[in-house]
Amino acid sequence: MRNVQQMIGLPVYLKDGKLVGRIQDFGFDEFWQVACVVLDTKVWFRQAVRIVKWSDVTVIGDDALFIRDRSAVSTIERKHLLRSFHTGLIRLKELPVYTVDGQELGRVSDVYFGKSQGTQIVGYELTDGFLADVFEGRRRLLLPQGPEGVTLGEDAILVPASCERVLEREPYAESDR
Repeated sequence: MRNVQQMIGLPVYLKDGKLVGRIQDFGFDEFWQVACVVLDTKVWFRQAVRIVKWSDVTVIGDDALFIRDRSAVSTIERKHLLRSFHTGLIRLKELPVYTVDGQELGRVSDVYFGKSQGTQIVGYELTDGFLADVFEGRRRLLLPQGPEGVTLGEDAILVPASCERVLEREPYAESDR
């Protein structure tokens, strides 16, 4: 599995080794699949962001991403970055996660997607706050049926009641390693 927090900050290169930027964020489509990589910005007044569509990424390594060519980098207005991990209009990070019967499981601190399963979100790392993370560790919610039954709303994520039973407690958060 890949997690978003470990990929933020990785360099993005062209095939010829030219650096085009570093990953700042990930953009998602309406089905919450990874749609683009948001690059660190060098755009005036930060009213726009530079992105690379996920389909233009050719290699996803542990230490870098490679894209097909310079034309893959485009600039969009920041207001058009609708869903993202932490910089868009709708942010996945810090969204509360509830079961459909009203039990709060925590807030999103990281997102996982499968290496071989494409870009669909397959799990969340949840936090109950700094002290709980330090003393108890973060919890990982892997979605056994994938996105079936999960509602990703603007203000909360709703998961089936059975998800409470599949939470895994981590001694310390993987994204903090």
